[in-house]
Amino acid sequence: MRPNTLKKLLFSLLFLYLPLIAFSQSNRTQSVALVPFWGPDDNFIKEFGEELYKGVNDQQGFRSMVIDMTNLPDDVPEGGFPPYICPSPSLIKSNPIALTGEITPDPDDDEYMHLRLYLWEMADTRLVFSDELTGYDRGEIAMALPGTLDWLFSWLKKGGRGSGDNTEGDTSNLYGGKQVFITTSMPLQWLYVGARFGVSPLRLQDYPKFEGVKDPDDRYVESRYETINAAISVTGSLFPEHVPFFSRFMAQLDGILNYDLAPQLGESKSPATTTLTPALLLKFQVYRHGNMLLSLFGGAYTAIALDDKIAFGSLFPIGWTAGITFGGKLDPIPGIFFLDIRFSCDEFNTFVKKDDEAFRRRAVTICVGYEYGFFTKK
Repeated sequence: MRPNTLKKLLFSLLFLYLPLIAFSQSNRTQSVALVPFWGPDDNFIKEFGEELYKGVNDQQGFRSMVIDMTNLPDDVPEGGFPPYICPSPSLIKSNPIALTGEITPDPDDDEYMHLRLYLWEMADTRLVFSDELTGYDRGEIAMALPGTLDWLFSWLKKGGRGSGDNTEGDTSNLYGGKQVFITTSMPLQWLYVGARFGVSPLRLQDYPKFEGVKDPDDRYVESRYETINAAISVTGSLFPEHVPFFSRFMAQLDGILNYDLAPQLGESKSPATTTLTPALLLKFQVYRHGNMLLSLFGGAYTAIALDDKIAFGSLFPIGWTAGITFGGKLDPIPGIFFLDIRFSCDEFNTFVKKDDEAFRRRAVTICVGYEYGFFTKK
């Protein structure tokens, strides 16, 4: 083959591929990361999510990429950040655009849903635009969604316009993974005020821990000593929700009123006593999902005698306590109902004044309670 013939063949192939190269460039699509919605209804989350998946694929130049919420990066809290906060780049990965959203029922009609979408450009981690659409069901949302997406994507600084990838694929399980831990049915609050009531089914009373005193009477060292108690509490969050891990910490101040029943011990009877026990606790929300909360707590307390039957061996008696709280929202009642189980241990001596006998106590307490929140966290 002559050199001139070879050159002509190469130039011919180049001109043949130029239209294909140009077509491939014009057909380039941008991936849009879809973060599962926040909302009170799993069915709406699934259905509206599937419609959004199809709607983004129908936009020319864009394709849907659903974010998996079951294996989150270390800097992302369980369930992800609230939809009005830019999602973490570690969650969105290489996708240049992200869509978040939240579903809220209308205040005047619980069946009428508001779907607010937030469009994010991840290169600058900035909010491009936000818009809302409404509807009673999937069909109405599907009708309104194309126009809403056209409006949202028109605000992007960049974005090719080619023939998008319209493949729907299998959308049956897109939003069936781990749901967000907070929903609009039970938003987290900055401040909670609550009350509880319960009993101490087990209270162990030990010998006092000091030397130089007579052996205490056995009637003050018992393994069964019932106590009725009631308490009020004020609990405050320490960090906003966008601070990973630390947003789960709360501080709680308790005012506990204990009434110790007087058990019959042989021929003698120990006196019933009333004690006020202020406590300062640090709580950590271990599990937050839907309408349920599970917290661990620990802290210190002091004791104040409210009658003249007992006294304490130090000016400022200190004890410690730890336990768990499990609660949730019972629709349609506002607030949170909970079960509180805790163990308390005195680090001070308690004296019965009538015969100068002393003891120390340890107790398991079980309470049921209710708390109401103020100032929704953002």
